[in-house]
Amino acid sequence: MSMNNLTVALLLEDLELAKEFSDIFRELGVVAHFYEDLDSFWKGTLEVIPTLSLVDVKKMHEGTLLLKNHPFVKNDQLPMAFFFSSNTAPLLHSTYEFFNMGTILKGANYRGQVKSILKRLNKMLSYEQRISKIEIEKNKLSNQVRGLIEVSQVYKEDHFYDRYLKDLCNNFETEKIRCMDFFESCENVFSELEDISEFAYLELSSNGQRLLSPESTSMKFVTIPSLFLGRTCHNGIEEFAQNMGSQVAVDLLGGEVMSLNIKGKRNNPDLIIYLKLNDITLSEKLDWTALENYLNGVYASFNEGGKLSLNREARFITAWEAFSLFDKQVKSAVNGDIKNQFALIDINLSDIIVMAREGKSGEFYWKSFYQDFIARVLNAYPKDLKFISMGVNNLGVLCEYAHLDQAMTHLKNIAHRFSYWRYFENADTLLAKSLRPEVKMIPASAEAYLLHVEEIKFSALDELDKLDLKSKAKELVWGRAPERTL
Repeated sequence: MSMNNLTVALLLEDLELAKEFSDIFRELGVVAHFYEDLDSFWKGTLEVIPTLSLVDVKKMHEGTLLLKNHPFVKNDQLPMAFFFSSNTAPLLHSTYEFFNMGTILKGANYRGQVKSILKRLNKMLSYEQRISKIEIEKNKLSNQVRGLIEVSQVYKEDHFYDRYLKDLCNNFETEKIRCMDFFESCENVFSELEDISEFAYLELSSNGQRLLSPESTSMKFVTIPSLFLGRTCHNGIEEFAQNMGSQVAVDLLGGEVMSLNIKGKRNNPDLIIYLKLNDITLSEKLDWTALENYLNGVYASFNEGGKLSLNREARFITAWEAFSLFDKQVKSAVNGDIKNQFALIDINLSDIIVMAREGKSGEFYWKSFYQDFIARVLNAYPKDLKFISMGVNNLGVLCEYAHLDQAMTHLKNIAHRFSYWRYFENADTLLAKSLRPEVKMIPASAEAYLLHVEEIKFSALDELDKLDLKSKAKELVWGRAPERTL
């Protein structure tokens, strides 16, 4: 360290001696300040801390002032050297507790003693400077390490939520293969996620005038009452309907609710999923837009998959063709040939048809129901099926006898989960009713199937009597056409 940067405070009794030391320090490039008493020294060094203080041991106390009580002496911020004589040497014992750079003996070579003290002082100051630089570098490195740790934590966090999203999509891929519809896949995935405490689901009715919530057996699913929109949504769930649904969902679910708008081919979403989250961080960190876009693809795969199967794979045969096939199969069995046998399954839609004919639930969307129901049967079923139309009440399904159990399970699952109420204009009155069709195996013969269908017809008429609709039987049978007799 340069001497020009050093200052020294002189607290000496002899003014001539102080002048001599001042000259020596000036020659060495050190600025010296002289203080006659401890009081002025105390005040001066409090204002500006000198690099070194040269104190006469006889000046270490003055009245009630004690040098050892000086604030900068107590915390070792004031390096000192002490001047003594042979007579005052015993006073040096009290200097041992000070931050001491050395002593100067009266009458000895002052210049040499001062140089020795300044050399020690310079060495100490250079060490302090090096330590200061090291501390600065250390702090800089600590900041860099802290920054790297923060970046690493952010990366780990981002990686965690990226992995979370990937696992979530993989779960949907698994459910997409084994589920019958989009809602079932959502139901299965969200029910298993611990981070989701509750979820809800709203879809647009066929006439575009209501938002409906499907039935579910999941403990986490919250059913939202049917919402009458007041005006028709022609192109998916419009913004006003989205706001209405969100308000109701937040009221029912509460807490941190995320909404996912699922779109098909229309500009606005076909349905909205509401998720109540246990973890607020998940709502901030997960890429919900990416999940929403992925679920749009899953939704499209269910819809398009069924339509593709309906258009290209399904084969519909008339009852006449089916009965001929049954007769041929019976003859083959009599002759001992039981290969490639067909099994017959009947789907009884009578309860749905009765409800549609009553008209209490508004218009019934016949074509949409039939197309969607057939598409759902064909979707995700790997084996070939043939359909027989036995009027609107009964739908026959032919499958290979070897796959009968699999086909029965598949059809019963569909019959149990299909959203029949969706195809009625006013679905509110139907949500609490069971419209599930009966799925039953029928012997693969013309006589057996005809007897089964005829019994169903008579049972349906008996049911109409029970509903006090006997007076309308004529109109139900003949319609409003003019009465004719044979």
